[in-house]
Amino acid sequence: MNISFFWKFLIFCSLTNCSTTATKDSGCVVEFQSDAYKNKSFYLASHYGKYQTLLDTVAADSTGKLTFKKTDNYVSGIYMLLNNSKEIEFEFLMDDVQQFKIEPNSKDPSKTKIYNSPLNIDFRDFNYFLKSKQTQIQLLQQSTTTIDAQKEKFFVQEKIKTVEEEIKNYKRNYVLSHANTLALLFKLTQPIDDFSSLTKNQKLATKKDSISYLKNNYFKGIDFKDSRLLRSPFLEPKLSKYFEFFVAKTVDAISDEIIKILDEAYSTENDMFKYMSMYFLDQYIAPKQMGHDRIFLNLYTRYFKNKTYHWLPLVQKELFNSKARHLEHNQLGSKAKELFMNSMDGNPLYLHTTSANYTVVVFWDPTCGHCQTEIPRINRLHKNEWKNLDLSIYAVNMNTDVNTEWKKFIETHQLSSWNHVSPAKEVSGNYSQIDVDYQTLYNIEQTPVFYLLDKNKMIIAKDIDPQDYLKLIN
Repeated sequence: MNISFFWKFLIFCSLTNCSTTATKDSGCVVEFQSDAYKNKSFYLASHYGKYQTLLDTVAADSTGKLTFKKTDNYVSGIYMLLNNSKEIEFEFLMDDVQQFKIEPNSKDPSKTKIYNSPLNIDFRDFNYFLKSKQTQIQLLQQSTTTIDAQKEKFFVQEKIKTVEEEIKNYKRNYVLSHANTLALLFKLTQPIDDFSSLTKNQKLATKKDSISYLKNNYFKGIDFKDSRLLRSPFLEPKLSKYFEFFVAKTVDAISDEIIKILDEAYSTENDMFKYMSMYFLDQYIAPKQMGHDRIFLNLYTRYFKNKTYHWLPLVQKELFNSKARHLEHNQLGSKAKELFMNSMDGNPLYLHTTSANYTVVVFWDPTCGHCQTEIPRINRLHKNEWKNLDLSIYAVNMNTDVNTEWKKFIETHQLSSWNHVSPAKEVSGNYSQIDVDYQTLYNIEQTPVFYLLDKNKMIIAKDIDPQDYLKLIN
């Protein structure tokens, strides 16, 4: 499912309202001055999570002066001056005070002049410091290519660690003495293995203690309601590392951690909730790991099923509702819904009436090119790898208009040992439309689709290559 449409809408809505938060010295007047800017057009841009967005455009005058003005303030964060080719000319910070002037020096950035913005002076000085330290590290790394002695290489590596520690200490000391946007950015870029807040007498006896400490302190000082987090490129990497290193790869563990974060950010109007709820839904609406689509269902049920947000387009809400309907009845560990099908001779052959220790349910179309490749491969697995498993194949032909082609394909590829069925035209009994809508019940949006069931018709595999079924069963 593609939700890029939503992102475009969300970014537009958020940025058209991004300056509504009242701050000190309300009103934005940011001026740039450079001879290189004379009579050229420039853009003001900001980050919005992993995206970059254009906010305003201004032409410099004949003296190289250009000014961005706004009656209220922008949300604090990293902003960029872009040239007419949309290349970054200069990067700077917005904070509470948004009335300042910058005279960039492209030849020597450390000599860039900044007026009325101590924050940007700090930002300039840190970037100069960081660049000098990175240069030291690069030179030390290059020197190891000409060193043969292990002792000397070790000595160089220790020097590199010392320089890296200087960078970390710079950030730590700044955070301790400041509470501004730059301090927040430093918190977002704090390394995984940061033990800096340990007290002198505090000891971590085991590896488990260390991991627990790092996890508990990973988001220390970060408020998930703070919209400044979106005006940098660091939020998503920060979240990604947390779930990679500190969260068990189970549906319950991941769901609990996401809910903890979204509950903290939750507000019907908050930019952070808008962005992060979509960030997580996007990850799990079509996940890489089998069964993790339940995380999407958990988040949908908690935050979207019975709720309305003015920023969420109706078409997007309907897409979420549809996806939830397509997933709710085919989760791992749930009983497979009955399939009201007829055999090739026209007699009822429902899924639950078949008997075997394992059942592979196949939804396919004899005219589908991918099916024409995959179905014979499944038959080879059936005859070779699955032959001793008491496993049956329940194959649903979804295209009832091609009976001749269907029968010919079965004969040509020797599939007679399978249970071949197609949808019954009429179903007797007290069943609703939902009960017989097998395409929704089994989330069939393309063909072929495969499910592995146990002897009780419980779903034990989906959305993986049937080649892996034997490994899973074993």
